[in-house]
Amino acid sequence: MEQETGIQETLDIYGKYTSLTSGFSMWPLLRHHRDNIIVVKNEDRLQRYDIALYRRKNGKYVLHRVTEVHDGWYTIVGDNCTYTEKVTDDMICGVLAGFYRNGKRYVDCREGKAQRLYAKVWVALRPLRPAVLLAERIYHFVKRRLIKR
Repeated sequence: MEQETGIQETLDIYGKYTSLTSGFSMWPLLRHHRDNIIVVKNEDRLQRYDIALYRRKNGKYVLHRVTEVHDGWYTIVGDNCTYTEKVTDDMICGVLAGFYRNGKRYVDCREGKAQRLYAKVWVALRPLRPAVLLAERIYHFVKRRLIKR
């Protein structure tokens, strides 16, 4: 998920940033152009399973999940990705507090027990993620084909 302008400035001034999602790297948790995210400025170090907003060296803002916490850096990966990134503390802009699903139902990502369970299961399934994602895509493809008939 990527955004380009004014994010860091908004977080510095207001301590909060909201936006419509863009991208597919955090699917199935976040849906492209359907969910409104709320990112807050992070005061402490991130914890495992948090969803960090960080800025890559190329200037792109990305929202991905922390899978490992190290001294001064994190291992981070998107829920719909198989590759990990090493992200340092100085790259972190904020953390996802929650989001509105389809603009209606609020989902709390930091305190919500269901989201924490989802995060633990999804991170544990990371080695199997390519097969899980492929099976899900095949399921939806077959479902669409059967519905058309």
